[in-house]
Amino acid sequence: MSNKYNGWTNYETWNANLWIDNDWKLSENIACITGDYFGSYEDLDTITGLVAERINDMFVDMMPDIESGFFADVMNASFREVNFHEIARYYVEVEAEQLEDDKQESEANHD
Repeated sequence: MSNKYNGWTNYETWNANLWIDNDWKLSENIACITGDYFGSYEDLDTITGLVAERINDMFVDMMPDIESGFFADVMNASFREVNFHEIARYYVEVEAEQLEDDKQESEANHD
């Protein structure tokens, strides 16, 4: 049985990405971070890993402070299921496509 949800690893990953897509400031921040890493690194796996860490950190910073109890357990269990690497890979692929499109457009304008 597959736990995939709307094309993502699971519901938790889909939901995290949905929140990113619906938060302009958060999605722009991730796009900027991704773009910065493209300026410093060439290996897409390295960039993806770095972006995943930053997205994870952003979500940790947004997490409400619930020290213990049922809701803390449920929240932490769900959070552990989020595949931040998959989300990062999505943003890295989008950035790579945009850079390639920009390169082709620039080359076409120089011809």
